[in-house]
Amino acid sequence: MSSPRRSFHFVPGGNEKMIAKALTLPADALILDLEDAVIVEKKAQARVIVLRWLQTLDFGGRERWVRMNPTATGFGEADLEGTIAGRPDGYVVPKPRMAADIRAVASILDRLEEQHGLPFGSTGLVLIATETPEGLLNIGAVAQASPRIAAVSWGIEDLSAAMGLPRTRDADGRYLDIPRYARVMTALAAAAAGVQALDTVYTDIPNLEGLRRECQEAVWMGFTGKISIHPSQIPVINEVFTPSKEDVQEAQELIAAFEEHRRKGSGAFAFKGQMVDVPHLTGARKIVERAQRAGIL
Repeated sequence: MSSPRRSFHFVPGGNEKMIAKALTLPADALILDLEDAVIVEKKAQARVIVLRWLQTLDFGGRERWVRMNPTATGFGEADLEGTIAGRPDGYVVPKPRMAADIRAVASILDRLEEQHGLPFGSTGLVLIATETPEGLLNIGAVAQASPRIAAVSWGIEDLSAAMGLPRTRDADGRYLDIPRYARVMTALAAAAAGVQALDTVYTDIPNLEGLRRECQEAVWMGFTGKISIHPSQIPVINEVFTPSKEDVQEAQELIAAFEEHRRKGSGAFAFKGQMVDVPHLTGARKIVERAQRAGIL
């Protein structure tokens, strides 16, 4: 993964003004949305516009993802067929219920890549894996359903509607039990599958301090990026998901210390007053890797 993939920004499919704005933003990736942002009557038209965007616009190094409709709606396969010629980096798959849903999308992509002369397996998938009760219960299998999967994210709005939840946060803005469970399971499922964990959208747009707090919590949980819905959110997301210079320096020092102690035959030692061993080395390497992807190292 060459892109840092800290910020994935939604752009409504077919909205020329918003794509023009998005191409000036510091997002690492853009999600061209053919699902919720496009009414049924305009989905066919939006596919044509999104394909033109993919084929003609300069995305300036940003990754290009298309949020398709679920295959069960009857629109999903048409979304893939109508935009694959634009060679997007991949597709965001909403509302999967089970691993078979992901395998069905992957099978369609197998056919389309061959048809369009694209390298086999080159089209990735990002899953929004908790939008249905079934998807949340099956998230471990869903996250490992295809080698095409690059990242797993989560969502609460559709899940909340399906379960009839009257609210998802407490009076202080903290997630209640169901969304907190979905968030935790997404982080765990992504780690088990060896793919990126992406935190969900933050809908209180003016509250950038609340966004910052939520991003920091996500970093502590193992998420490496977040989806944005407003331009003002992107700088906050990029900042929080980029390791600080202090953290990077300490990680480098720890890696060097491990190498020195390894030559002496020791795998555990005291570092700045704390006992460290191999898991700490793994964590330090991840920090350095994130810094390299973010271009600060």
